[in-house]
Amino acid sequence: MLARKKSSKVGKPLPSDWQESLSRLLNETYKKECQQEGRYFDVYGQIYPEELLLVVSWLSEKEQGVAPVTCFLSCEPDQMASEEKVKKTQADFIDLAGLFYDDIFSKEDWNDDEVSMFEPNWQEVSHKNQNYFYKLSRENINLTLEADRLLGPDFEDVEFEDDDE
Repeated sequence: MLARKKSSKVGKPLPSDWQESLSRLLNETYKKECQQEGRYFDVYGQIYPEELLLVVSWLSEKEQGVAPVTCFLSCEPDQMASEEKVKKTQADFIDLAGLFYDDIFSKEDWNDDEVSMFEPNWQEVSHKNQNYFYKLSRENINLTLEADRLLGPDFEDVEFEDDDE
């Protein structure tokens, strides 16, 4: 599940032109890092009634098995209550993604899985007098999306039996 809130199940994608525009912006901004590491940025976004979700993943150009650097961003419903608020939230998400990747690229050991910057649990962050939520992980968003597609929409509702019984 990509969304922060469990109730966020049926959403619609962020406009593809916006996602592509953000991907281009990140790939141009971090061109040096992308060329050095053989990576590129990919962006995915969903709009749920409960939250706006943006996922920015820095992926290997050659091999899906190379651990990506993925930034998830989420907001509360009141931060997308109007078109103006959605635009502000999107702008803040772009800023936050840039701040997170700037911080990651400033560390020589960024690619070390033991580095504590990768926190796969949702955390709160304040930016421009707004509170948002983020997590940084090594998750390959493309593989997650493909698994979700193969498993179908009802998979997350499946309850598994404990082996202890």
